[in-house]
Amino acid sequence: MRLLPPILALALHAAAGFALAENISLRLGYEEGRSGLHFAPQYAERGAFGLSPDMGAEAHGEKWRVVAKDAKGNIVHQVNVRSGRDWVAESFDPHSGHITHAQKVTQRSGLFEVSLPFDARVASVEVLPQVKGNQLAATPLHRMDRNALQQLLNKSLSRKNLAASASATTVYESGPAAGRMDYVFIGDGYTAAEMSKWRSDAKKIIDGFLADPLFAANKGKINVRRVDVVSNQSGVDEIDKGIYKDTALDGEFGCYNIERLLCVNNSKTINTVASVLAPDQRDVLIVVSNSTRYGGSGGQVATLSMHASSIEVALHEIGHTAFALADEYDYGTCNSASEPSEGNVSRVSSRSVKWGSQIAANTAVPTQAGQYANGTVGVFQGGQYCRAGKYRPTENSRMRTLGYPWHAVNESLVAKVFAKYAGSTPPGGTTTSKTQSGSLSNGGIAYAPSATPGYIQSGAGTINLKLSGPANADFELALYKSGSNGWLKVASSTGPTSSETISYNAAAGYYYIEVKSYSGSGTYTLNYSYPTPK
Repeated sequence: MRLLPPILALALHAAAGFALAENISLRLGYEEGRSGLHFAPQYAERGAFGLSPDMGAEAHGEKWRVVAKDAKGNIVHQVNVRSGRDWVAESFDPHSGHITHAQKVTQRSGLFEVSLPFDARVASVEVLPQVKGNQLAATPLHRMDRNALQQLLNKSLSRKNLAASASATTVYESGPAAGRMDYVFIGDGYTAAEMSKWRSDAKKIIDGFLADPLFAANKGKINVRRVDVVSNQSGVDEIDKGIYKDTALDGEFGCYNIERLLCVNNSKTINTVASVLAPDQRDVLIVVSNSTRYGGSGGQVATLSMHASSIEVALHEIGHTAFALADEYDYGTCNSASEPSEGNVSRVSSRSVKWGSQIAANTAVPTQAGQYANGTVGVFQGGQYCRAGKYRPTENSRMRTLGYPWHAVNESLVAKVFAKYAGSTPPGGTTTSKTQSGSLSNGGIAYAPSATPGYIQSGAGTINLKLSGPANADFELALYKSGSNGWLKVASSTGPTSSETISYNAAAGYYYIEVKSYSGSGTYTLNYSYPTPK
């Protein structure tokens, strides 16, 4: 049996549910002062939870790149995570659903979390600013060597029982947390005597959330959890009315001087949830405040109240928080200097726009509002705070006006985010097909998939592999499956050429592919398909 490189093996074992304690979750505080950003490690834990999904260098918003290195400075693992510092504070009219205020705000201090491999090779972890493309900044914003990481682990373990008093309940579970996007709903402003009210309120919100067509269609890719925490007083701060309440998460209306903006203390929220849920069980945090006043917010932590229309605010804000969708309305401060990184807005007004493949041949481009049924994909003028110079894919979606559908382009972007989670089911029917190309030196080995997490989750059925390479080389092909005793080779093809095929009747599980040069070198192409897991 050939062993995988340590990091790949760790990720695979963690996803398959093996009890390995080889990953580390770090919680880092940050504060922006006169001399720049300062980081303060606050908590660490070690366990068999999943790794943080990579947000991609070109994804929406400011990101930090967190890099684990070995003793020689070689990169062992790296991941882009959203900083959560910059976001747009929004308020909407509860009757029309139209935007009434949009203001960019910067959070000067807060927390962020990241989960990384922590095998014996990891000698340090660095936080670097994201620069253009995949380049790494020369100077890290923060660095911790292994001794510092171990000291943080020891310190965190000693104070684990001092965490805030909270409890967690799994409301809906479709699979292991490492392979799902986990949504956590937390109550704020509910006293001990109001816990039954909170559970009833949470059910209303969660039922409304799961009834939305987008989430109903993706129930197999999500888990939903509820966190109960007791507040000393009932309600929420209402600054404009001079009302102040002592609540667990410091909920307040009127933050940033915006009447309908509902904010909480993000650091308290993260620490509270982290005290009762593992790192891979808390992907998206949503706080529900015990108030019927209309409002909510997005950002690192989404919020909503118990107003009858607040679920619509929450769905819009989750579009930002979970899926990095841009606002499609044209209210606010316009900046059209560069092409937006988000997939649902663009400066391009022709069919070469990033969603061009979804535009029907008989739809005019640019597309005039009122000429087609709403939901028709085209290139409509106005979006991301600009009346002109930026375009959106449909006339009106939930990212423009509350109460409207998400529509096709946003739905496809959401599917790509779900696909970052190992257990999620990619779109496209019952079979997933992929192609990987590369090169091998004489005696060299390559693994597929080469991208993180380095394995596939297959449903039961036939896995088909087809390898092609140079005429003067002998390449071999093998398929491995994760089992209770580790990784075992379950099929191979070792003919005298570089063209090999495998058709394997697979049980549902985790697999990876090995391409090996027995002799010779050159480029190869591997086509493989497998049953999409249910």
